[in-house]
Amino acid sequence: MAKKEEAERCGTGIPGFDTLCEGGYIKDSLNLVVGNAGAGKTTFLLQFLYNGATKFNENGLYVTFEQDVSELKKTGKKLGMDFKKLEDDEKCFFMRFDPNLRVKDLQKDLIAFVTKNNVKRICFDPINIFAIELPKEISIRRQLYDFLSLLKKLSVCILIAGESDQEDGAHKISPEISFCKYLSDSITEIYASGISGSGDRAIRISKMRMTNHKRGPIGMELSDSGVKILKS
Repeated sequence: MAKKEEAERCGTGIPGFDTLCEGGYIKDSLNLVVGNAGAGKTTFLLQFLYNGATKFNENGLYVTFEQDVSELKKTGKKLGMDFKKLEDDEKCFFMRFDPNLRVKDLQKDLIAFVTKNNVKRICFDPINIFAIELPKEISIRRQLYDFLSLLKKLSVCILIAGESDQEDGAHKISPEISFCKYLSDSITEIYASGISGSGDRAIRISKMRMTNHKRGPIGMELSDSGVKILKS
């Protein structure tokens, strides 16, 4: 039997997570992180970028369509992540885009920035705001497809945060987020309250291509040092 070809990984450095998925996300992949308000999505994304720069020597970019950049940095600082220093060292960058920005303009800016700064990791937060502001005279799904296809062409590891509502231990998501799920290489679901007896918070990798990953819900902690996955 031919030996399985192993995919090159982009480790998150988040305690307990990488062991769930053969070492982390696949490099050059598009990954959706879904969760309800307060679940820990932004913290997860910040840790992914910070650890990328400090543990794996990979430059990162955080693109927000909603939060003020200064607030994101304050959140990181409270969690022990000094993004100011990383910015000064040109290892991590933050950008706030107007959600009304046309996909073509966003494409031009992103390609130029990623190339100039050797960016290997990008986080987008949240995709819902971007989708809501897309021009209604053109199919929203068509525009989302164009946007996500653009991201894949950047050949970096990308995490996209998607807002959801949690009802009876399940995520209730918008049609736009549901569409993103089909185009993503992986889906990580974060829950603000436990599911299936997994504790106060839980995380579940419901999809990750080319990966033998843990599929059930696993307990998770969100503390003053960030996200930590409990032993499965």
